[in-house]
Amino acid sequence: MVANLAKMKYPKPYDMLKQLKKSKNFHLYACSPSMAMFEIKKEDLIPEVEQIVGAATFLELASRSDVSLFI
Repeated sequence: MVANLAKMKYPKPYDMLKQLKKSKNFHLYACSPSMAMFEIKKEDLIPEVEQIVGAATFLELASRSDVSLFI
């Protein structure tokens, strides 16, 4: 699949994410309970992550968004 995407000249997912971040219409949050469960530290996150939030904060942020994805 990766080879097919490269043949089609699609950008890599991380490159697309960086491009979205530059648009100023994209926000990326990390889930604090998931980070704790998988022992992920803030230093392990990519620089595009704006904030580490719990479920209540994420739901509040998502309620004010046109689109939200929880992955």
